[in-house]
Amino acid sequence: MQAESASAAPSADSAANALAPQPSPPEDAASSAGTAPPPPDAATDSAASPVGPVLTYKDFACSWVLGITTTGEWYRAGFEKVVDDARWQVTHVEMGHLEKWADPANPIWNSPIESPCTMNSKTPDRIVYSAVKYEWTTVDQFLPAYIAVINNIKTKYPSVKHVDLMTYERAPGDMECKGANRPYYSWIRPAQDQVAAMVQAMFPDFVTILPKWEVQSCADFGLCPHLSGAANAFEAKTIGEYMLAH
Repeated sequence: MQAESASAAPSADSAANALAPQPSPPEDAASSAGTAPPPPDAATDSAASPVGPVLTYKDFACSWVLGITTTGEWYRAGFEKVVDDARWQVTHVEMGHLEKWADPANPIWNSPIESPCTMNSKTPDRIVYSAVKYEWTTVDQFLPAYIAVINNIKTKYPSVKHVDLMTYERAPGDMECKGANRPYYSWIRPAQDQVAAMVQAMFPDFVTILPKWEVQSCADFGLCPHLSGAANAFEAKTIGEYMLAH
């Protein structure tokens, strides 16, 4: 998997003003890039506590996971054996990075669904979105794209009642695994976590931030962010058990 070049993005303030839903987002949510988002735990807490409304899988007929290749790797490593597989489906796209999902005209939105839900596969009521953009490091880069993804979901899938935001599995303590293969891809940039918290504050009844799942050790990585088979099975079980309760 090759990294993509970062494209220019409008400022965080202009993106929030142009794209956030009405009424206007809370004052704290639209603060400048250097200001921490209002829910402090959202940017720092790696415990298994979500930020935002907490629902359970029984509230949804079809939950659709969107992500990159590594998303599909843990999903296929036993996730559907833990959850109610009739209610879950996945779309994982090689190089399916954040800026593509942010573009309403990008063909990524027509990517095939794997293991479709038994009911309402084309009209899911929940989306679990794993956002990836390795090169971006600032709020100004991440924020417009995150908001665009949420608005694209609302427009393209009005059946969706809820969106869960997650990232790929990060290094322990979110500290770069220096000895890993492609260590730069082993951790999540703080600005991305900050933006997720800002977006949750803008869409408080629609968006939840999932826990910041970590690998058990740097040895779990193969070619970062890809995981070993055993690590994918562990993540599938961990995420699946969490989703059973949420």
